[in-house]
Amino acid sequence: MLLKGRWPRAIFYDSKTTLFDWSWTWKQAAARLVEKYQTRMTAQEFLEGWVKLFEGFHRRTAFYRYTPVTTLLQEALDTLYKIHDIPGSASDVEEMVRLQDEVQLFPETEEALTEQQKLGVKIIIYSDVETKFLHMYVSKFKNFKPDFVGTTEQAGFHKPNPQTYFWVLRQMGMEARDVIYCAAPTFDIQGAMACGLIAAWLRRPEGRLSRETHDAGLIPADYEIESLNDLTEIIKANRRL
Repeated sequence: MLLKGRWPRAIFYDSKTTLFDWSWTWKQAAARLVEKYQTRMTAQEFLEGWVKLFEGFHRRTAFYRYTPVTTLLQEALDTLYKIHDIPGSASDVEEMVRLQDEVQLFPETEEALTEQQKLGVKIIIYSDVETKFLHMYVSKFKNFKPDFVGTTEQAGFHKPNPQTYFWVLRQMGMEARDVIYCAAPTFDIQGAMACGLIAAWLRRPEGRLSRETHDAGLIPADYEIESLNDLTEIIKANRRL
């Protein structure tokens, strides 16, 4: 029996909390600020509040006007201070910014992406963080080289605006049917699926920003996986050349 498969041509990856442990920087920054101001909130409560405000600001700008993530982090932090009467300054966002060069790969990231690339698929890494920060993260690879690295800063649209996903596809000369999208944040999976992309929701507990950001969306993802190695198995099952 002849059985050949050429899908997908590429894996379209989110970066932070999917390939790189961005959540670590949130936890570290929140703990330092709680200690600095001796707040009545625990570090986890501070983190949850900061993340929720950030997510709201981020979604607004996705459909209004591109705004750098650092600015959104700052606005969310300043708002949190005002709500809880914490005598902090918006400049405290530097606690988060200083940690960006320390963001590390998740344990299986490099090995999994290397194997996937060897199976004949292009590897796309795309992020909402500013370009300079994504380059810091990508520099942590020892040997692996992605086929495309880009940011919403370059596209001019944050996720989940459809324009941002289509911008990446145009850069690659591909269509939605050519790729599988993989991300941990639920809103990102929902946005990609709305654009017609097949999506694999990465349910990585250690990458969660808060209790809500990685809960299931209203529309189930095409695949649910627990590690990048699971996605490798999906690729193997579909690509038969």
